[in-house]
Amino acid sequence: MAAAALDDLKIVEYAGMVSGPMCGKLFADMGAEVIKIEPPGVGDEARSHPPFPADLPHPEKSGLYLYLNTSKKSLTLDPAAPRGAEIFKRLVRDADILLENHPPGHMHRLGLGYEVLHALNPRLIVTSVTPFGQSGPYAGWKGTDLIEWAMSLTGYNTPTLVNDPAAENPLRAPGRQADMMGATTAAAATMMALFHREATGLGQWVDVGCWQAVVNTAKIEMAVYSYAGMPYSRLRANTKAGLEPSRCRDGYVYVLWVVDSHFEALKELLGHPAALEADLFNDTAQRAEYDDALRPLIQQELLKYDMDWLVREGQKIGLPIGPVLTVAQAAEHPHLRARGAFVEIDHPVAGRFRYPGPLVRLTATPPTARRAPLLGEHNEDILCGRLGCSREEFAGLRAAGVI
Repeated sequence: MAAAALDDLKIVEYAGMVSGPMCGKLFADMGAEVIKIEPPGVGDEARSHPPFPADLPHPEKSGLYLYLNTSKKSLTLDPAAPRGAEIFKRLVRDADILLENHPPGHMHRLGLGYEVLHALNPRLIVTSVTPFGQSGPYAGWKGTDLIEWAMSLTGYNTPTLVNDPAAENPLRAPGRQADMMGATTAAAATMMALFHREATGLGQWVDVGCWQAVVNTAKIEMAVYSYAGMPYSRLRANTKAGLEPSRCRDGYVYVLWVVDSHFEALKELLGHPAALEADLFNDTAQRAEYDDALRPLIQQELLKYDMDWLVREGQKIGLPIGPVLTVAQAAEHPHLRARGAFVEIDHPVAGRFRYPGPLVRLTATPPTARRAPLLGEHNEDILCGRLGCSREEFAGLRAAGVI
């Protein structure tokens, strides 16, 4: 039995910030050896991004970098230098996967395009994660997570329900949703390419666009528009009841009351208030027709109760209801704690912190998140121990700024 699910994979990650490194992290935490190539001296740009402990910037203490690069090895290398390009080729010659997230054409300009790498290693899978993909009119556009999010229907949908679209602008969701979606899509596609290689013996080029990955989350709305010509509406008046958070005494809950069984359960939870027993609300069609009258009545009743009580008791009677949690509430939630969603990791410079753990559980080959590497921590091990560089060569590479 394998010690980890992917411990037979060798991956070279030539990527920075979020989309590529998150993809590499998913493989590394599953046991794959991921050698992360970072620019000599400065490292991944993410090292300069907050949060930092005590708000003091330090390249080894960035919370963004430490999370995105668990379980990896760090090699500083400049592939733009001739000697750096040669080392890069030696690394990928026996690798299974190359992950990169540079602008289209960057690898080709370095003399490290797919055709060159494929000739060196026909089994190599090259996964490129970019804002808009390697082809199409926008392939050369400058993209960011914010731009990718804004261009997707998901960006227009946030916030989902408004009274006046002209006065309530679309908003950005927190975090880096587009980059994360691109990363997870790239990881899934790369696994498919691995299955293909098992059957054919050949690698291939996996082209992932983050914008397209986010648009994919809005496929239902796209399908409705395609089939019925109905554009998605952000107007609260045009939506079914129960599709927005409702205030309660100490927070918010999401609760559905569209179908009859759910509405009956909601009335039971709230003690069958007389206002909700009105004939106007007897069936689904009437509740939809008189939603403007029903919604404030339900809101008034929910304000009498605490969030935890509503969710706990509502779930007991089969009501689809859930809390709207803050970051702190989610981080301390007993369900996530019971599933090992967070792990404590020691780092020799940053110290000991709690991190979001592996995303899934595997009974036979459980994933394990280990600390992120120091900048260039594995230079000697990889270059001298694996590639056979002499001490003199190693010192020369360092003096020349190649590593």
